[in-house]
Amino acid sequence: MEVNRFMTSNAKKKVVLIFIMFISMILIPLISVIGNDSKNTLMAFNEDGSREERKSIIEKGNKHKTFRVLDESNGKILDIGDKEFLYSTVITEMPPTFNDEAIKAQAVAAYTYFSRTREQARKKDNTGKSPDFTVNTSKWKYYVSEEKIKERWGENFDKYFNKVKADVDSVYGETLKDDGELILSVYHAMSSGNTENCKDVFGGDLKYLKSVPSPGDKLAPNYKTNVDFSVDEFKSIINKAWSDCNINSEPNSWISDVNRTPTGMVKTIKICGHEAKGTEIRSLFSLRSADFDLSYQNDRFIFTVRGYGHGVGMSQYGAEYMAQQGADYKQILNWYYPGTKIEKNKF
Repeated sequence: MEVNRFMTSNAKKKVVLIFIMFISMILIPLISVIGNDSKNTLMAFNEDGSREERKSIIEKGNKHKTFRVLDESNGKILDIGDKEFLYSTVITEMPPTFNDEAIKAQAVAAYTYFSRTREQARKKDNTGKSPDFTVNTSKWKYYVSEEKIKERWGENFDKYFNKVKADVDSVYGETLKDDGELILSVYHAMSSGNTENCKDVFGGDLKYLKSVPSPGDKLAPNYKTNVDFSVDEFKSIINKAWSDCNINSEPNSWISDVNRTPTGMVKTIKICGHEAKGTEIRSLFSLRSADFDLSYQNDRFIFTVRGYGHGVGMSQYGAEYMAQQGADYKQILNWYYPGTKIEKNKF
């Protein structure tokens, strides 16, 4: 009885041993293959032949961590961290002396605008080689180096930079969205007292870019400006722009048929029989905005211009005025981009 039980136990052990040996024969080569594959993958990441692959994986994982921009001043491509870029673009767009809440509103609007631009650019070209957009460091267009900021601000650099940095840090990652999508959060220096409907300026009818009152703009410095040209200067500019102008008539008859938006910006105007957009006239004569009156007096053409910029979206001086009246950045953004939501990005 005991012998049979002992033999049965030995038999069981033999069966288990055979099973373990069988499994080992299968698993050991498999583990070796996996190990070699892992080693090859690691080696591939570290060898020259696969650097592009490693770079693409890193870029995919961090595609919203940097802005890839072309500097028009020198033709160089720059990869700039999101937060570093945001510090700089706020500095190039708004005076550091502005109210904290206005600067925060600017930071959210700017981050939304450039994030949307980046998103659209990378949908068109996902190679990672093309820039998301262009900047000009010598002209303070969207981005400028810390060294150049120091040159301009001098002894105030630490005070101003720390102020802007604190404001940006407090809202970093927040963007404006409509139906879950980043909005076209355009902005301008100051309106003529009311912002413009997007469709009247850019042609697209966006529900969050509607005309809203911005009364503080009329209190802003240089709200109204005058620019004048002699008859010869005026004639030279329009002749270079259009070949169909009739300049044989008297100068006082050259201007006619002014068509304006509901808020006063010039949509179209006829000059010497040629119909031009108000935005064209603004560009040709280097005016601060397309909200202008044009008259002929004492042998000179005089533009009386109101506001500064295209007039759509957030007015920066309007935001400053609202902040001075006690509005926080969320109220400012809600006013200028009605119906949108502020959402925090997950990094």
